[in-house]
Amino acid sequence: MRINSYGEKPLSTLEMGMTIVSMLVGVGVLTLPRSVATYTSSFDGWISILLAGSVALFAGWLVSKVAVRAGNRPFLDYSVSLVGRPVTYLIAALQFSYFLGFCSFETRAIANISKQYLFDRTPVEYISLVFILVVVYGVSGSRSGLLRLNVLFLPSVLIMIVIVVCFGYRWFEFENLKPFLVTSPLGIAQGMKEVIYSLLGFEIILYYIVFMERPEKAPKAVMSGIALTVFVYLVIYQLVIGIFSNIGAMNIVYPTIELAKEIQFPGNFFERFESLFFVIWIMTIYNTAAMGFDLANECLSFLFKNLSKRYRLLIIAPIAYLICMAAGDMSEFATLGNIISYLAILSGILLPISLLMFGGRKKEGKANDGNRA
Repeated sequence: MRINSYGEKPLSTLEMGMTIVSMLVGVGVLTLPRSVATYTSSFDGWISILLAGSVALFAGWLVSKVAVRAGNRPFLDYSVSLVGRPVTYLIAALQFSYFLGFCSFETRAIANISKQYLFDRTPVEYISLVFILVVVYGVSGSRSGLLRLNVLFLPSVLIMIVIVVCFGYRWFEFENLKPFLVTSPLGIAQGMKEVIYSLLGFEIILYYIVFMERPEKAPKAVMSGIALTVFVYLVIYQLVIGIFSNIGAMNIVYPTIELAKEIQFPGNFFERFESLFFVIWIMTIYNTAAMGFDLANECLSFLFKNLSKRYRLLIIAPIAYLICMAAGDMSEFATLGNIISYLAILSGILLPISLLMFGGRKKEGKANDGNRA
């Protein structure tokens, strides 16, 4: 069957890998150097990043195997065939809570950053409301078209990172990386936990694999996306520590944006590079929030099949706004992020992996019954 509209064409493995990167490289890269520097000394956070990346690669491979095993069926329908509808309702409710919370977290984060760097006189409530309305507008259209925004925006984000790295090394001081290997194993583990939180999001493959041209290549797309994200995190972390030092990174809320503020082009033909950097980064955060909102809508459609998409969006939007406004200060905002991370690990990683193991045993049991017959 010939596909007439480009927006409805299946996604290639490369495009799905870019989608994974867009989901992972959101708000996390703006705060990761501070989070890691809080628990590690000098440049030892690179160990935490690599170890967390290894864990994420393994978990991503397992989760993508679940998606491949589901085939052309939606993930929740596959779950019904394994554990029944009541248990799948619980899984759908947990994943709905996770994706809804994820969208709310991204919305509040972009509102906080926008107020600090762009709209210092605009209340956070207004910024969040406008952002959610734009997200709703994007999600109300084609799902395939929404995914292709990642292919459109991600190259610009990667170009921004390359510019920051190339021009940032002027102020890089190798002495800030010393001494080496002085962090305790506990500090490495705590830093590793923070990095793992920033690498959550690859579980979207469970739902978006149905848009792939070659679903069997999903593990390759997921692992390449995670690997590129880990590389970006490692480069940004090294640059932040080399310029601001470990102590400086600990005391800067958004080290990556402050790093962009240090960029100066020869001849001063372009000033306030951080504004352009942040505007470009809004594109990625928008994609991330929109995908979270879209998947919350998918989970809700499974729970309430009779609700049309319009009514589902009208239900989700105010709830997302209330959640993002629930955090009063940075401490409560961090607590919200931790809760969402725990939900992601439970509903997006542990439960799908459990289904993979259960499905394997069920298949083995049927094979044994067939041999006996």
